[in-house]
Order: sequence, then structure tokens, then C-alpha cells
Amino acid sequence: MFNCFYASHNVLQEFLINYILRNSEYTIIIIDIKSTIFIVIIMTIIDFHVHPPLDAEEKHINPEKIAEDIIEWMNSEGIDVTVILPIAPYISNEYVSKIVDYNPKRLIGFASVVPNPADFAIKKLKYAIQELGLKGLKLHPGMQGFSLRNTHVLRVIRFAGELQIPVIIHTMFGDFSTLYFKTTPSFDENRIEDYALLPFIAPETTIILAHMSGSFHFEDVLQIATSSNVYVDTSYSLITIVRKIGLELLAEYVKALGSEKFIFGSDYVLGLTPEEYGAKKQIELIRKMSISDENKKNILYRNAAKILGLLDY
Repeated sequence: MFNCFYASHNVLQEFLINYILRNSEYTIIIIDIKSTIFIVIIMTIIDFHVHPPLDAEEKHINPEKIAEDIIEWMNSEGIDVTVILPIAPYISNEYVSKIVDYNPKRLIGFASVVPNPADFAIKKLKYAIQELGLKGLKLHPGMQGFSLRNTHVLRVIRFAGELQIPVIIHTMFGDFSTLYFKTTPSFDENRIEDYALLPFIAPETTIILAHMSGSFHFEDVLQIATSSNVYVDTSYSLITIVRKIGLELLAEYVKALGSEKFIFGSDYVLGLTPEEYGAKKQIELIRKMSISDENKKNILYRNAAKILGLLDY
């Protein structure tokens, strides 16, 4: 949500001081047109789920160019901070680190490792977090070809808890979309029950289940998120779930589970995502939801800021 205020010069200073002291949760834009001050106050937004092109590093695209393009997109969508999610082995953690270095105040990088074998994965993850400064772990069972029941994978997820970093896991059990990363469904490899065991096997690890599982099984994943260390991100599937059940019923699910369990993400893939599935569309749906402004703040940035340790938010 945003509010626009108009003020003359003689009240501007007092207004800004008082407002900023009471609100660190907004972006403030000041426009001076012919001695009239226009103050636009916009709710902060953190996008927890953005991908660079999978072939960017292979094509030797300068990571600074990727960062510039993502920042330009963020500005057009009204997003303040973005979490960059790679998928190993397609994009290296070193490459992500270079993207983030371009603007570390607005870009936050996660690491990704192929989690089997565990010893090697743990070594790479530890280096990415402690030496490269990345802030979390991204796993994609379909693209990385692993089962969540594999003991190597579980060791890596538990180790992330020891590092005190969140783990975001691709969780898609069927949707109407044929966009993005097409993988062959493998329900025999990773079942809803396997995701449901994660908070008990790795109780010290903060786990984010991406996409809310898609529109076919989202209720099951919301049930998993009742565990204290599990959250869901809304990326992409927010649109298809609303198409399936409507915005009013989704708002009831948010109220029932609690808005503190939902994290906004767009699943934007640089150069691929069409506007109809873009961040603006998803943000608009959250803003239209019949929940309080406080709940919307939780979804759009507070929950993400808490998990990421962003004290400024």
C-alpha cells in the first residue's frame, strides 16, 4: 500500500523527522515541483525468490550486467530488496557473490550445492557462507536429481541449521503452468510426506517451502508450515491458487495459518518471466487480499527481514 502527502516547505522538515522516527518500514520519495513538496510513502517489499538466467555463467555474461538488469527490474516493479537464488551446478556460488557485490544493500545472495555426497556439499556450503558471505541455501530436488529421504541430503539440511542459515526448497507438486524449469514429475522420489518429515529431522533449520507446492496440493504444504521452523513462499503459485480458489478463500487460509508464515517471492527469472506472471501482479494480489495492513507487511517484507536478519527492516 502507499500514501501520498503534500506539504509546503515550512512543514516538511518536522513531518519527515517525526515520520521516519515512527516508520522504518517504508520507502520515502520526495518530489519538489514548483515549491510544492510531494512526499510518496511506499511499503517496503522484499522479493525472496529471484533467479538469474541458468546459462548466464556458461555464456560468460558479466555478473555486474546481471546485477544491473535485476536492479532495473526491481525499480520497475517497486521492489526494495531481492534474494538471488542460484541452482547448482548451473550457476556457481562465486558467480552469485559477484552479482551481489554490485549492490549488497539491495541484493542478497543464497548459495546452492548439489547435496550428494554430503561431505563435499557441506564443504562447499561452508565456504559459500563463511567466505563468500552468502546468506542461505537453495535446493531444487527436480533439477538437482535427489530424494529428500537420502541421508546425504538430510545431513546438508541439518548442517544449514548449524550455520544458522535458512534453506529454501523447490516444492511443486503440480500446477497449470508449463513455464520455467520443465522437469519430469517424480512423485515416487519426493512425496508430500517427505517434505512433512523435514521439520522433525532438521528442527534447528529454518525451512522455506517454495511455491506453496503449486495449486494442486497447496493445502498439504500449508499444513506442513504449522511446524515452528517452516514457512512458505508465495512465488508464482499465488497466481494459480487464486485462480483456483479465489482471493477471498486464500485470505482465510492466511488468517488460519497466520500471516507470519508467508513470504513474498516472485519466482522472476531474468529475461524469461512474462508480465502476466510477474512480481507486480503478485504484489497486487497480496494488496487486494482481505487481510489487515499488518498482515500484508508480514508477507511483503517483515517475515523475510526476520529470517534474513535485516535489522534495518
